[in-house]
Amino acid sequence: MSDQFKQFLRATGRGEKLKRDLTYDESVACMRMLLDGTAADAQIGALLLTQRVKGEGVDEINGFTNVIRDEFLTRIRPQVGGLVDIACPYNGKSKTAQLAPAVALTLVAAGVPTILHGGENVPTKSGITPGQVLRGLGIPADLDPKSVEKMIETVGFGFLDMAQFFPKWVDFLGIRHLFGLRTVANTIEKLFNPADAPFQFSGFFHANYMERIRSTQTGTQASWMVQGEEGSIEMASGRRTKIIGTSLETDLTLSPADVGLAERERITVPAELSQHVAINQAVINGEVGPAHDQVALTAGTILHLVGRESSVSAGFVAAQRLLIDRQVARTYEVIRMK
Repeated sequence: MSDQFKQFLRATGRGEKLKRDLTYDESVACMRMLLDGTAADAQIGALLLTQRVKGEGVDEINGFTNVIRDEFLTRIRPQVGGLVDIACPYNGKSKTAQLAPAVALTLVAAGVPTILHGGENVPTKSGITPGQVLRGLGIPADLDPKSVEKMIETVGFGFLDMAQFFPKWVDFLGIRHLFGLRTVANTIEKLFNPADAPFQFSGFFHANYMERIRSTQTGTQASWMVQGEEGSIEMASGRRTKIIGTSLETDLTLSPADVGLAERERITVPAELSQHVAINQAVINGEVGPAHDQVALTAGTILHLVGRESSVSAGFVAAQRLLIDRQVARTYEVIRMK
């Protein structure tokens, strides 16, 4: 037990009138003690639970995220321009298709270098992750950070597994699994931005939460939080999607009907990896259908927001063309052979 750590529990765990958010400096010290072994497991669990009840503050998220990025994880700096960080929930998807790999490959085919990062068996869902799908597609997803950096520089794409760039975060999973609840850890791992990408797209579920923490985003030039399918970055057809930037001026409410996708096309898939791999493979191969629409809409919107296309509609058309003309398939083959 750490007597020093108790101060953080007293701040977050007191009664309704006395509880408070940690300051930025307290949050830095708290996360440092959590990861360097100073705090006992029981104290770590108590902190996660009291923060879950209290709700996370912006200074807390910033403090936790910044000390991790500065002191604990291995960052890479690929020498490419306009890199996009796609930050999907590390706990994966359990009900809908995991399409982030096909989205990423479409961006790469459009000339936009892209990085994904994540882990396996992350609570609460322990669902299908981008890394699992990439492995199923034959794309390297277990490379060390230096190799990922080189891969991005060579073919425009890379995936970082937390076991490679942040092993202490893997050690932290055991305690998180004991709760069966989402914790602040689920938020900050999407903000790691391990490649210092200028553009960042992260997936969240609740619009009010996104608006409250918009200033925590870590893209070095611009960032957006996407209220996507199952809290990920895939933008669903047939319903409006809230996209929140680092400032109100960069917000976007996506209306799929504006690009001709008026029907709601639910891509319901069980947490069976082979099915998710097969859906991504079909989209990459140029097959049209609901998954193709969702990938084209998501990639096209990103192309617009990073300044590659003049509008969402233009981005959607460009992404469709890349998929149907098999440019994405050719890009996939280059990456797979890397």
